[in-house]
Amino acid sequence: MRLLAIIESIQNVFDCGIVIEALKNSFKTKMEMDFKDFIRHLFFGRDYIELTPPKLSEEMVSHPDLVIVDLRDGHKYEQNHIIGAVSHSFDDFLKSVLIDGGYKEFKSKNVVLVCDTGHKSRVAASILSEEGFVYAASLNGGMRRWKKWQNLLRIQVAFKQKILCC
Repeated sequence: MRLLAIIESIQNVFDCGIVIEALKNSFKTKMEMDFKDFIRHLFFGRDYIELTPPKLSEEMVSHPDLVIVDLRDGHKYEQNHIIGAVSHSFDDFLKSVLIDGGYKEFKSKNVVLVCDTGHKSRVAASILSEEGFVYAASLNGGMRRWKKWQNLLRIQVAFKQKILCC
């Protein structure tokens, strides 16, 4: 597993497409959040955790009560999501947390936020941290990076099966 985590990290370093995808998503999505506040949380947010996909896999095993919130639009969630994740779009999630007082029952739980590229989830994790959540985390690289991690795991399983088979 450690070797796979190293390979995954190297893949992520050379993934320039994540910047392109983040820019495309920003032009397609109209956010209700003020741009200045978004940038402030994105670059200067504190007291939240950034998880790599290998680390999130470990967290999912060691903390079965982990709350994973997928901040992408519903159609993207339906196409592919992390098993056990709940769908709650970015704007609706922020409204729920900041205005409606939602998610208060999760303040003492481990909450992991996921989006396409990891940018919106970092902002949301920063906000949760400011709101007093004990454990707010963002999946670094988002679903883009998670999908690559899942592919590496599939390759590892296939490789092991081939070695055991032959």
